[in-house]
Amino acid sequence: MKSLVAYYSLTGKTKLVAQAIAETLDATLLEITETRPRRPGFAIYLTGGFAALTNRGSEISPSDIDLKQYDTIFLGCPVWSFRPAPAINSFIYQTDFEGRRVVPFVTMGGSDARKALDNMTAKIERRNGKVAGSFALTSDKSSDEDLIARAREAASEYSVQTP
Repeated sequence: MKSLVAYYSLTGKTKLVAQAIAETLDATLLEITETRPRRPGFAIYLTGGFAALTNRGSEISPSDIDLKQYDTIFLGCPVWSFRPAPAINSFIYQTDFEGRRVVPFVTMGGSDARKALDNMTAKIERRNGKVAGSFALTSDKSSDEDLIARAREAASEYSVQTP
């Protein structure tokens, strides 16, 4: 089974989790980037949070990865205003997940992840994906080592499953 870990990260926490998942599963790693990168700060929480809350996307850089070569796609991002980040919305809106098992995951400082994961699941299913579970990792007050360990543990649950 060939896996892809696609992610968007603003502060680096989601990137850390995505890298740990990819290493654990020997998966390909794909960073989703915005064509106009955001800078962490107060304004991001206003503009980015509003865009996330209203299910908007952002302009993302194209990728040359052929998703059809992967059986499983892990798709991760931070939670903004109880929703997935706009860059992940764009990735989902632009992708046909037909025949793919998708595992959404989110990182967050402390907000409730269920709304974000439910939102991602609904969007992925509308794009023909089969969601095979999801998980959330709280990064607030966690060391990088702890976050990596929890990401590896979560990923290992999917390494033995079949689509």
